[in-house]
Amino acid sequence: MVDLLISGPDGKIESNYHHNNDKNSPIALILHPEPARGGTMNTKIVAYLYKIFIQNGFSTIRFNFRGVGKSDGTFDE
Repeated sequence: MVDLLISGPDGKIESNYHHNNDKNSPIALILHPEPARGGTMNTKIVAYLYKIFIQNGFSTIRFNFRGVGKSDGTFDE
């Protein structure tokens, strides 16, 4: 797993990425529940799904929306 801060025009996005070295591996993008209700990339179900996809051979990324965790900016719904 690699902890990343992805730079963009409105600031950085906090994320975790796992790269599967198999060039034919599928990709999973895991989004967290609504931040207004406590959702983050570290919510139990998001962390669980992240691990399950990795165990099943996916290249996998999860990230925090703007204004959540170390992500810059404000969540705009």
